[in-house]
Amino acid sequence: MIKALVDWFDLRLGVRGFYDRHIAYPLPEGLNIWHLFGGLTIGCVLIQFATGFYMLWYYIPEPDLAHQSIRDMCNQTSLGALFRNAHRYSATLAIVFIFIHFIHILAKRAYRAPRELNWWTGLTLAFIFIMFLITGIIMPWDWRSYWELVIWTDWIGTIPLLGEHIKGPMLHYFSLGRNFSIHIYLLPALFVGLVLIHIILFRRLGLSKKV
Repeated sequence: MIKALVDWFDLRLGVRGFYDRHIAYPLPEGLNIWHLFGGLTIGCVLIQFATGFYMLWYYIPEPDLAHQSIRDMCNQTSLGALFRNAHRYSATLAIVFIFIHFIHILAKRAYRAPRELNWWTGLTLAFIFIMFLITGIIMPWDWRSYWELVIWTDWIGTIPLLGEHIKGPMLHYFSLGRNFSIHIYLLPALFVGLVLIHIILFRRLGLSKKV
């Protein structure tokens, strides 16, 4: 039954050819445990997407209702607290894995030619993930969220030349609804697009053997 179904899809979509070209390829030489942390980061991000989609059904992006909607989800649904904690702790793990991956890339000097573009996409992905953390912390809109917003805008204000010019508009145009849209629409779209580019470049160039 399963084989017949696979054959049906293969005839129309070429699924076996796609699997052979993009999934069932031999592991490159020199692979070791340190190369796992990029994939572990992607695993954490997939958990983020799955748990975030669940919470999306309960969260209300309005200042008077946001915190209560999260409390109701955690207290009145059977999986609410589990999904929220999985979302929170997978984000923390992802930051740890990103840091280890970053150190490994520096140690291998994998930022040098011809891998410069992959290096910059990786740095951009790390920045986008930090933006995920910032916008995610703000979304509950409790006392911690408020002070996180203050701390981050103050930090941005310390950037030479541009800081104060960015800080003002950020506070002026901030709203919980805009923060919500950035967190669930803009950042995921940018992240998925750059991850695909990052993986394609890695597959094309392979592991760096330079030390």
